[in-house]
Amino acid sequence: MLQLLGASTYHKGVDIGAPEGFDFVAVTDGTITFVGFLGGGGFTITLTDSNYENGEIKYSYCHCDPNFIINQGEQVKKGQIIGKVGPKYVFRC
Repeated sequence: MLQLLGASTYHKGVDIGAPEGFDFVAVTDGTITFVGFLGGGGFTITLTDSNYENGEIKYSYCHCDPNFIINQGEQVKKGQIIGKVGPKYVFRC
């Protein structure tokens, strides 16, 4: 995978840009397994799909608004709003 312009480091995954304040939507049914600050990803929400046929798969929503609307351990449904896009800072306020 090629590094995207503006990315600070090479990483696996896909970066999808969105304006600050837009909704983060669950891409699958699953469990919120992390909500908090995660270094270079800034404030992050991790959604884990345990029904994946080969085990589990995790989706990380980075650079979230730190005013979280979801809690770790919550079950969510595909299409549910789980957060908002925040500023792209990588330091704790």
